[in-house]
Amino acid sequence: MRGHLVLADISGYTRFLNESELEHANAIINELLEAVIGAIQVPLKVASIEGDAVFMYGLMPEGTSGQTVLESVELLYCEFAAALETMVINTTCTCNACANITTLGMKIVMHCGEFMKGELAGRETLTGPDVITAHRLLKNTVTEKTDIADYMLVTQACVDDLDVESIVASWIPHTEHYDELGTIDAYVSSLPDVWAYVRQQREDKVLERDAIVSLSKYSKAPPGIVWDYMIDPFKRVKWLFANDMEVEGSEDGRIGAGASYHCAHGEDNEVTVFTVTDIKTFDYVTYMFPLPSDGLAVRYTDYLIPSGTGTRIVCHVATPFVAETGDPLPDDVGKEVADHLSEGYSSQLDALVAMSDEAAEELVDA
Repeated sequence: MRGHLVLADISGYTRFLNESELEHANAIINELLEAVIGAIQVPLKVASIEGDAVFMYGLMPEGTSGQTVLESVELLYCEFAAALETMVINTTCTCNACANITTLGMKIVMHCGEFMKGELAGRETLTGPDVITAHRLLKNTVTEKTDIADYMLVTQACVDDLDVESIVASWIPHTEHYDELGTIDAYVSSLPDVWAYVRQQREDKVLERDAIVSLSKYSKAPPGIVWDYMIDPFKRVKWLFANDMEVEGSEDGRIGAGASYHCAHGEDNEVTVFTVTDIKTFDYVTYMFPLPSDGLAVRYTDYLIPSGTGTRIVCHVATPFVAETGDPLPDDVGKEVADHLSEGYSSQLDALVAMSDEAAEELVDA
């Protein structure tokens, strides 16, 4: 099998245990590991818990967006950091374990290669040279060379497989050499910078109470797969029944707030520009687009809500407004415009669901 191998390792673990009361220290480590495990998105799945680390692997469906995969791994750190901050804020305990919480950090290693699944003592195991390489990369010189304590190390093999050269172009090139493995080229990203960026984003989303029209669809696919089909322009062009689609304004190769999808429809290839005004990975994305023929504009948010093993897709549409002035239409007129747009979008979401479900079935078969 060929796929991605990810290790999320809590740094400072040994010193933390040695300098802390064991009962509280174990409870803290377990809570942090649970936060990481809870953030894991299909197609990644847990291979094993290795003391202070979670070892994961993923068989990515063909054509999976590299941005989706990288951000699913970055999300692990964001959940870890959020859990850590919550502990610090809420604890009133004065024991060493609680006082030392802030000494903990996380490093993530991501590699791509071949592996074989087996079973040992009734548990699934992964074996192969690339599994060894991923684990060996946990012992590295990243902090020594970059002074970054919490980092994500992604090997060149992953970059090539995911086609994310534009995303890692702003990362720090890094090389490790091991006598038994040779030289491994990689890229390093500062995870605290990722967390800081996520925290400073200002939310812009249409809430249910503010929606003039809402849609709801259910997909059997997990959020990670639905999200990939929702934001990847090569997939969006299919379920939106468009002729062509281009993306402008993406930052470092990623689709984020400020990026825009230029979507060509119909016999005349009329282009509609969907501008992303806010986006939170695997959670929601908000768009604004103009209706040139009417001088109007529309804002809506697509949400992904985990539901059992699948995903509920919910779309809330705000009252359409006059593009030039920003003035909302009267409720009755706005409802009529929104209803008309929703009819077409409902069938497009049906196509999104069908494509996501098919991708999920292929993943299960693999």
